[in-house]
Amino acid sequence: MLTVLFYVLLGLGAAHFIYERIILPSIRLHYRNQLFALRDVARERIIEGGSESSVQAATLVHDSLNNAINRLHLLTLPNKFRAQKRVAEDPAIRQKIKREVDVFKRCDDEEIVKVLIKSGQVLENVLVFNSLMLLLYMLPFVLAVVFFVKVVKTASSVVQWVKGRELEEAIMLLPDPQVRQVVYA
Repeated sequence: MLTVLFYVLLGLGAAHFIYERIILPSIRLHYRNQLFALRDVARERIIEGGSESSVQAATLVHDSLNNAINRLHLLTLPNKFRAQKRVAEDPAIRQKIKREVDVFKRCDDEEIVKVLIKSGQVLENVLVFNSLMLLLYMLPFVLAVVFFVKVVKTASSVVQWVKGRELEEAIMLLPDPQVRQVVYA
């Protein structure tokens, strides 16, 4: 049994190494290239000019994409939960985020809004791929919890069904012909 566990752990370690060091950098590069293309669109909008609100939004998108391109490796589930907690606790951070969201709400350039939405989708995909091994490691625990919940729900419904008093009420309250229909039919 210990030998099997050793080989399973060795296989998981090899799979983790291959994914983290060979496959994941290629995936990140693919999404980084998409972010570069989106950043180029934002640069074009800055160069073309337009209304003050659209240039301000394009500049913010451009700078944000530069940050995202350099920090793709930080998009993981533990970092996401940590960031959500810190943003919820710190009103200064929430206020800064609100100010920047207001810049996008005032933006009248549809192209910049599309770039922002597309970049959000790219970052969501990166988050999934960066956290894929963690999700695979957690899968047995999640399946065990789901199985346990199903067993408890089924047992609870069986207990409720057994506790039902339909038979007792039928025997006590109905005449003999109707009891035969309830019990034997």
